[in-house]
Amino acid sequence: MGKVEIKFLPQNKVVDAAMGDCLMQVARDAFIDIESSCSGKGTCGKCLVQLVDGGADEPHEDEIKHISAENLAQGVRLACRSKVTGVADYQVLGMAGKKHRILSEGRMPEFCLNPNIGKKYIELEKPKLEDNLDDVSRLEQALGLGLSEKLPLSLLQQIPGVLRSSGFKATLVSAGADLIGIEPGDTASLCYGAAVDIGTTTVVVSLVNLVSGEELAACTMINPQKNHGLDVLSRIQHVREHSQGLDELSRMIRECIDTLIGEACQDAEVERRNIYEIAVAANSTMMHFLLGVDPSGIGKSPYVPSFTCGVNVTARELGITISPFGTVYCLPSVSAYIGADIVAGILSAELAGKDERALFIDIGTNGEIAFSSKEKLCACSCAAGPALEGMNISCGMRAANGAIEKVFINDDVEVQTIGGKAAVGLCGSGIIDAVGELVKAGIVQPSGRFVKLQPGDAPPWAHRLQSGEGPASFVLSAGKKGFGPIAITQKDIRQVQLAKGAILSGILVLLSKLGIGLQDIDRVYIAGAFGFHVRMESFARMGVIPTELLDRVTLIGNSSKSGAILCLLSKEQREEAARLARKIDYTELSCFPDYDKLFTKCLSFPDAGPA
Repeated sequence: MGKVEIKFLPQNKVVDAAMGDCLMQVARDAFIDIESSCSGKGTCGKCLVQLVDGGADEPHEDEIKHISAENLAQGVRLACRSKVTGVADYQVLGMAGKKHRILSEGRMPEFCLNPNIGKKYIELEKPKLEDNLDDVSRLEQALGLGLSEKLPLSLLQQIPGVLRSSGFKATLVSAGADLIGIEPGDTASLCYGAAVDIGTTTVVVSLVNLVSGEELAACTMINPQKNHGLDVLSRIQHVREHSQGLDELSRMIRECIDTLIGEACQDAEVERRNIYEIAVAANSTMMHFLLGVDPSGIGKSPYVPSFTCGVNVTARELGITISPFGTVYCLPSVSAYIGADIVAGILSAELAGKDERALFIDIGTNGEIAFSSKEKLCACSCAAGPALEGMNISCGMRAANGAIEKVFINDDVEVQTIGGKAAVGLCGSGIIDAVGELVKAGIVQPSGRFVKLQPGDAPPWAHRLQSGEGPASFVLSAGKKGFGPIAITQKDIRQVQLAKGAILSGILVLLSKLGIGLQDIDRVYIAGAFGFHVRMESFARMGVIPTELLDRVTLIGNSSKSGAILCLLSKEQREEAARLARKIDYTELSCFPDYDKLFTKCLSFPDAGPA
């Protein structure tokens, strides 16, 4: 079958495609970023492109459902439902390619600087006839260590050349008690590491000076796996359905990390070859993908991961370019759904052993909750879903310019957008704020349904409440020209309820197991972007956190990345992470008696009184 040229704009990239190929797959193969939250199933309506030249096939029924007749007439299509019919140029629409706001900052506790990686400069006596000791023995004498049985073959092969080219003046690189590398001359001050937080939605890499402990640069990116599903189960399904699925998703995350390391090095003016260790915190599925291990067991009952232990591999094995003898340390996890990211978060929050009763809540695509006291450390995972990150919401989007992030409902509605731009959608913080305000105003009832206005009722916002032929909705903003109004639908409210119910029920299960109530909590630690961008009052209005606990909330930011940095900079913190992973008592919510009833009860919003 012949090939034809397809051009994607604004990337201005031309690729060859076969007649009948799916346009979305053509774009993916060419690394063109097209927004999609349903993994190409035609249900989210977000993979918008516009035909600007050439021909196209007839619109699919999914396109007719998601795209107005006016926009269809102007060539707007869904990439996942469009077939290649000939030479064509397409403009990529929506939020693909836009810069997203990703949280990279996190709380760092006090600790003793004692990194796993060490460098030592040595000057050796040159060999001579009366002192012809072999090179390795000469190094052993200088270090006062026995090395001969621990040396990797690659290092053994490097030693003679490095020593002689440098006049027997060299820098030794160690990882823990093991010698892993040798470099000519004095490079002891050039010693760096990278801390990586792999989330289902975002990836963060920080470059750290291992000598001073200083964080030099932080770079972020949307997880490139997103086009294969917004949650881990969708990506696991992709692996099951495609023979090359695991290799594909593994390659994506490795290349993402490699790219971010390159950006961080450029920002900090550091050479890749002087990075000797990468510490990775990630949820269990992402850790499996990184290492190329099949995560299928995580996706079905009884939800068994292939490993939970900490893992050390070489960077070269993962195709990540740092020092030739650089290593990658993957933090330990607890279970299929309490991953190394939560272990890292608990580590950075210093939860273990504190003389206080504390809740740790990390809300992302998945929700994880931990409880700690002087004697106990337990955790559970709840299926919060991607709604609170702006996904699975009709006008949802990631945090980027034009996303509504704050909503105020008094006599009328005011919105605040990221960057002060015209509204084009709702990000996670905007969704929570909007629902919180709708509940406060009585526009959304405790059941989650929109209020029904009685004849004669005419509140200032009445014109925004739409209840015609389609599902009920509330218009927040007229929106940017060409994007249409930004509204929250009844279905969106339901998605938020499901997330809220999952989180609150998880909290209540842990407290019930320990025989305490919400009033007994001394401190609530909230990790992730929610703490920095969401108004806690809105969270409380939704009923996730009781209002009386608001003054006990501590925001700790990206605790996963902070924990990874701790493991880079302190052997003791690394050992503590391993101890925590063993100590955490995991609770499977579905096994809790009458959990379904508790979850259903937790769906309701607090009663704010009449609208």
